[in-house]
Amino acid sequence: MKIVQFGLPYSPNVGDGIISDCLLFELSRQAPGAEVLALDLSGRESFGDVVVRNRGLALRILASLPQSLRQRLVAARLGRLLDRVTPRWTDALSGADLAIIGGGQLMSDADLNFPLKVAAAADCARMAGCPVAVHAVGASDNWSPRGKDLFCNVYEGDLRQVGLRDARSRAVWQAHMGARAPQTVLTRDPGLLAADCYGPTTTRSGRIGLCVTDPTLLRYHAEGHAASGAPGFFRDLALALLAEGHDLRLFCNGAVEDRAALVRLAGEPALAPARRDGRIEVAPVPETPTMLAETIRDLGGVVAHRLHACIVAYSYGLPIVGLGWDAKVASFLEACHCAEHFMPPATRPEQIATTVTAALDTGIDRQVHVALIAETRAAITGLLALLPAKSGNGTA
Repeated sequence: MKIVQFGLPYSPNVGDGIISDCLLFELSRQAPGAEVLALDLSGRESFGDVVVRNRGLALRILASLPQSLRQRLVAARLGRLLDRVTPRWTDALSGADLAIIGGGQLMSDADLNFPLKVAAAADCARMAGCPVAVHAVGASDNWSPRGKDLFCNVYEGDLRQVGLRDARSRAVWQAHMGARAPQTVLTRDPGLLAADCYGPTTTRSGRIGLCVTDPTLLRYHAEGHAASGAPGFFRDLALALLAEGHDLRLFCNGAVEDRAALVRLAGEPALAPARRDGRIEVAPVPETPTMLAETIRDLGGVVAHRLHACIVAYSYGLPIVGLGWDAKVASFLEACHCAEHFMPPATRPEQIATTVTAALDTGIDRQVHVALIAETRAAITGLLALLPAKSGNGTA
């Protein structure tokens, strides 16, 4: 059996790599002996590969341009990248029994970025004669007409299943695809299996993990409104959490811009006393998904804009408070039955800090946690059921 997954396993935002790691871990657990490959939709081949240099500057420039011009610029650049990497994808698909597109927030149209990549992956699978399943993807309600046309490429081949990771994503998909869309299924984010994939912790520090994200990235990718992340936001939030009596671990998910934001926050004069007395520690920047999981798993709770910081924490049974920037974080907290722990944009740091205290006091609903983990595994079992009968025994 050979399975190829299209995702972002080598993204510098290693939260994306959590998805691939956990999906491949569970596929291999359920189908021992299977050959499972992960291909990066951005063309990376290993950790540290740089696709876009000076991305922060590029995003600021793009944000100042009209959409039509942004789309042309992105399409031109991505066209060159995809011309270079698609022959490698075609080779990887040779003899494959199934191509998986997902998971992650892939059905999002920020200037045609993911529509172009997803369409290219679907084209490669079709030309290779390989069945396709869309699995555990999130969908943002930001599709342009051109983006929708590109996403429709998944229907041109042997599409076996469309799996969305939350109810809102299923509704967005159906609204855009209309009558053409086959029935979708709910397939939870594989990152929920992080505690199994990366192993348990033997200690609990009790610290609150504050995940730092660059405001420019938040504003560019935010769905429908500006995200919390104004100048001084993380400093004020850190101070509010300290005032609530929480010791902190500052960390990021690894994106270049997030690293810079973490350095700036760690150097804030207002936080210097807490750093000196040990109430604030700064985690090493994660270079791999494993490092991110190790940063999170011994905490007492997590506060984050980044979805996979929340998902990894929840996998380990930790309370989470999600910070508003787009619907996917809110949707995840709703699925966990803790929607009251989602903080909309412009929520004051003091209110976020008191919500963290309340979340720690309440903990998570263990029955819901068990059910979500079971749903995640069952969805991957369903993927394997899509394979031709000759591949069902885990051998080639």
